[in-house]
Amino acid sequence: MENIYPKSLNHGVVNVGDLPLPFDLVLNASALVVLITFVYLKISWKESIISSYEETFNDKQNFIGKLFGIITLFLLIAPGIIGNESAKTSIAPLMLWVFLWIGVPVLGLFFGDVYAKFNPLNLFSITSNKPKSVYSACILFIGLTWFELVWKKPGDPFNIGIVIISLFFIVNLLRYFFKKSLIEVDPLLLLHYLYSKLKLFNSKPYFRSLLNNIGNLAKLKGIEYFVLLMIGTVTYDGLRETTFWYNQFGSRINDTIFSTFMFFLMNIGTILFYRFACFFAIKVGGSNLELNKVSNLFGHTMLPIAFAYHVTHYLTLLLFESQSFLYRLNDPIGTGVNLFNAQEPTINYFIEPLFIWGIQVIVTLLGHMLSVILAHDLAVKLFGHQQSDKTQYVFLFITVALTLQALFVLSVG
Repeated sequence: MENIYPKSLNHGVVNVGDLPLPFDLVLNASALVVLITFVYLKISWKESIISSYEETFNDKQNFIGKLFGIITLFLLIAPGIIGNESAKTSIAPLMLWVFLWIGVPVLGLFFGDVYAKFNPLNLFSITSNKPKSVYSACILFIGLTWFELVWKKPGDPFNIGIVIISLFFIVNLLRYFFKKSLIEVDPLLLLHYLYSKLKLFNSKPYFRSLLNNIGNLAKLKGIEYFVLLMIGTVTYDGLRETTFWYNQFGSRINDTIFSTFMFFLMNIGTILFYRFACFFAIKVGGSNLELNKVSNLFGHTMLPIAFAYHVTHYLTLLLFESQSFLYRLNDPIGTGVNLFNAQEPTINYFIEPLFIWGIQVIVTLLGHMLSVILAHDLAVKLFGHQQSDKTQYVFLFITVALTLQALFVLSVG
């Protein structure tokens, strides 16, 4: 996306030389924290504590929600189709890449699935069957993130308008002709549903309620792949903006074909490593469970990592770019109106980069630690306490590797 603040602030600091602690010390300490968490769980966590319940979906909206959804859809489409503004002044890229992509998911931490209450793709009441799989949502999510990360001008209002119109028609045609549930075909709705599972304020005891909430992720076919795509896409986005990436590939990083290849390679690699971890768990645990079954069951264990990646990578985008909201809304569809007489704002970088980096490191570690906890709890349930640690060796390796990779990206932007 075309931002109006320095790209380096995406990751908190400019280079490892700016860090208050030696970078190697940060990496080693972070990996040690994850390993200690794993050992502690083996010693003290001998029975699964996550209780199961059947997940239900309700995509009905009240009048206010429907109206807000129509306004949101209008602000996503109209600026590019009617007006003639650039990405730096149009409201459309702010609505899509700042508010819907990061702002509303963060609200989900406190209020649950806010997006479902005004989903702009849910304007029609269409009868659907009970949801079974999210493969369609996975494909559309890949398309949407490819547009964001590979296409040359993802912030261009016209491009955004065309993409949202296409997404709107594809989602609703799938609902109408194939009786698909909205959660099966709407990648934005599924994205927000997943993040709402990490809602912080639940009934007491809070931590166990959080575990139950995440642990009861809907067991729809393919939902684990969606979570892994969330990790893979942000991993690619983080790496491609580093000096390390440029030093490795040079000018090829600006080539669409090369970028597309690396984009898919990163996502496919993430999925293959995860599948191998599930295969390893079955073999070591001596279980006769099917690979697809175990893959689906462990999907929720990767969700905290996906959320940590998402928040830490896009945090500065939300904090700083959102300051231009009133100015962009002053001429909502680029026709020259002046609703609020708003002047172009001077972005206030009110948080020091090192402080942002500290928050990002903490969120990253908490996400990976929570992932280890969720994986251990499920391993105990499926394979028993004696075998649980052995089945998790590959998962632990992946978690540590993802931790180190995330910290590396945050530190070498």
